[in-house]
Amino acid sequence: MPGQSLRPKLAILFRYGAGEHMHFLPALPDLAETLSETHELHHYGFRSKEPIPPDLKTHMRIHHLLFAVRRRSEFDKHFKAVLWMICLPFLGLYLRCKGFKTVFLDETVPLSVPFLRLGYRGRLVLTVHDFFMDIYFLPNRWLHPLGKCIKKIDFHAWRKVETIFTRVESTRDFLMEQGLDAARVQVVHDPCDLTLFRPRDPKSAREKWKFADEDVVLVHHGVMHPNKGNDRILRAMARMKMKLPRLKLLLIGEGPEYDNLRQLIHELALSDQVRLTGWLASMQEVAESLNAADIGLSMRVGGPGDHFHVTSTLVHNLASGLPTLSARLDGFQEVMNDGREGYFFDPECGEEFQDRLRELVENPALRKTMGKNARETAEMKFDRKRIAGQLAEGLRIKTC
Repeated sequence: MPGQSLRPKLAILFRYGAGEHMHFLPALPDLAETLSETHELHHYGFRSKEPIPPDLKTHMRIHHLLFAVRRRSEFDKHFKAVLWMICLPFLGLYLRCKGFKTVFLDETVPLSVPFLRLGYRGRLVLTVHDFFMDIYFLPNRWLHPLGKCIKKIDFHAWRKVETIFTRVESTRDFLMEQGLDAARVQVVHDPCDLTLFRPRDPKSAREKWKFADEDVVLVHHGVMHPNKGNDRILRAMARMKMKLPRLKLLLIGEGPEYDNLRQLIHELALSDQVRLTGWLASMQEVAESLNAADIGLSMRVGGPGDHFHVTSTLVHNLASGLPTLSARLDGFQEVMNDGREGYFFDPECGEEFQDRLRELVENPALRKTMGKNARETAEMKFDRKRIAGQLAEGLRIKTC
């Protein structure tokens, strides 16, 4: 591009690479197009098997590091996360020597900011939307002290980050409690590709997963981490099996809990009620499979870090026009309204969950109304072009 060398350099870092980044930030091409008018853009990450859209390559330079990450393998993800941490100081030093004015680290891998700061001294922008210590370390009594120590190191490093993006106000409030400057924290909702995730004719998807016309299908999708609470959902399904024989459950995804859930399905005699899809190869397949369902589910067990999310599961459910049952968590309640797009329930999945689910199963008209409201909410809150503009505005601060 003419005059590109005169523009301030901005690097976007994402561990899985640019192709995978599209899944987590569908607004990336829109963001690149907007920022390329005033900045020289570069993207750094591991190699990705996912295709990179031509329009993204037009507006930024894509740089791949040596490795690729197999996200369906927990061992590979954790091993490559360690390699990513090892790379960060050297990548930071490289970006510093190359004159990059801003680095945008669009994920919350523990210790990534301190490691990057070993080499990079310029303006740093960070996205905070997950607390992995709360999921993997703090529940384990042996790892709990280490997890607390890592969180303290991260909070100390984050206080010196120039700009932090969060997905919900509850995260911003929490970070302020940890001593972060409120003026540096900006709330920007999760973007969604509303042309990909949308209501469709469910016939082909229901045939694919072998659901009958009279079945009422509940769907939950995402990586099966321990804090997703799928075991609680299965136990609730077992309790309701006799009263709601038409109720089915579609679980989309894989993860560390996959084998345990498969065993639990066998123990609870739910093989006829539950379909496990395994890892789906593309977001297109995920979007199509969601249309096999009548009701969406957004679930976390209610741990301390679970209140700071608007998960992609919730966003995709709403965009797909599904009336949605959501765990009563602070972040979810900032997006949904109880009784409008769906219902909230206690994450323990007790009687309240069963009552709300039964109401939706037995009332098709209510499902239709709530599904329509869900899509309207998604269009209003998760439009990717509008969110790309908000991100671009935050990234431009002090760079022009």
